[in-house]
Amino acid sequence: MHHWIPDVAQLIFEFVYDPIRTEEDREGRATVVGLARTCRAFKDPALDVLWAQLHSLDALVLCSGGKRDGNNKLIWDRPLYDADWRILARYGKRVRTLTISSQSNTWDISTMQLLSCFPVPGPILPNLTKLNWLSDREDFFPFLRRFCGPSLTALSFSPISWSVRKCAAIASLAPSCPLLKKFTCVNAEDSSMQAISEAVVGWNGLQVLQVGPLDEQALMHAGSLQTLRELHFSVSDFGSPVLEFCSPRAAMKILIPSPSSFYTFIQNIHFSTQRLHLFCERYDGMFPELFFSRLQACFRNPGELLELGLVKTIHHNRSIILSSVMLRPLVSFKGLNYLNLADLCTSHIDDTFLEEMAVSCPNLHELYLGDKGRWLIAPRATFDGVVSLLKHCHQLSSLGIFFSATFNSDFTDVLQADAINLNIRNFSVGASPISDPMNVTVVLSSLIPNATCINHCAQGSAELRDMEERWDTVNTWFKSFVSARKHSWGQGWLEGKAVVKNAIA
Repeated sequence: MHHWIPDVAQLIFEFVYDPIRTEEDREGRATVVGLARTCRAFKDPALDVLWAQLHSLDALVLCSGGKRDGNNKLIWDRPLYDADWRILARYGKRVRTLTISSQSNTWDISTMQLLSCFPVPGPILPNLTKLNWLSDREDFFPFLRRFCGPSLTALSFSPISWSVRKCAAIASLAPSCPLLKKFTCVNAEDSSMQAISEAVVGWNGLQVLQVGPLDEQALMHAGSLQTLRELHFSVSDFGSPVLEFCSPRAAMKILIPSPSSFYTFIQNIHFSTQRLHLFCERYDGMFPELFFSRLQACFRNPGELLELGLVKTIHHNRSIILSSVMLRPLVSFKGLNYLNLADLCTSHIDDTFLEEMAVSCPNLHELYLGDKGRWLIAPRATFDGVVSLLKHCHQLSSLGIFFSATFNSDFTDVLQADAINLNIRNFSVGASPISDPMNVTVVLSSLIPNATCINHCAQGSAELRDMEERWDTVNTWFKSFVSARKHSWGQGWLEGKAVVKNAIA
């Protein structure tokens, strides 16, 4: 048999039954089981596919003499002998992904204890590359290391609570799986900081790190990794560590208690990253006036930043009003293609600032300024500011902005040919005040004719409900106005063409 036949057969079997699918494909699995019994050439490739991903250890127990007791728990009711261990080894080496489910109550602790007696040194599943340890059972954590081997590249946890045994198990992981590339611990908290930090400093090839709070040593180590692509962590205290994040390709997501705490945190920090997203738990009413100025100072080269976001994780009505003066440092981030300040009240930014920003950041693809709040403070920005953005940011495909959709003079003044943007699909106005839906529809259907709809969030007080009705009217008319305008253009083109033909004749 040609040496390449098993590889081709495995590709075909993976097409028939892909174990990575989220939904169970029983028909495909049954087909591959049948193929495994067809001939020797098919057996190994088919078994590799069938055992590649396990959502529990049940199959390993059942194939080696285990059974379910009266309480539906998996047990071995006899000692495991050499033949049983051989079966476990034969199938265990085929497993690439394992999930220890949060619903692991069907496992008796004696079964895990016996499985950990695997007579071969090293991990029970030697070729395991991805382990999702979702169980919160404290009695399982001491056996964690028996599943972590040199082949492991992705490891994730989601414990509900932390204890000494859990922390000890995680702190000692690095020597067992030194080549880890992705580590995720979504429910990490202050009590687990030291354990997770100790593990993190032992991994030198991390590409993705998603955790909670880390100590200064772990942050310094993670920030120095040139392999890093994603770094998610939280700021837990009001300290001001001296740190240098020099992983330019890494997307950084930082969970912060409040803007003022982050302002303190970054006093002695320097970033060299292209993507920075901040997730704020609360607004304490003390938004530092020099917040964005301090953030700008953290970048040795502000022009390298491509994405910046400041998002609320807990919705509440407290608003922070940003002014043009506070936001002016943003114009130094000339490479921005994504800016998200949708959760902040931008009532006090004006058209002059919007034009300055549009000229400084012409590569913007997505821009969101105050469009997610139901602000009752009248905005200073007008259609003139929106037109400036459309004129200078030709690549804009999604725009959200809180502005005054009213006209103090003839609305045709804003209908400028060089402001027409055919790329915008998403346009959000939040709770922007509006007076005349007809004029607004005329303007928007001309400037952004390819928008799918005009999104708004003007629900709440009676005043906002009136705005909501007007914006609903704009949405109702928008497509019709666009269609009529396109028909008019088409008719005008045909008439002009006919005139030219007649003149030539």
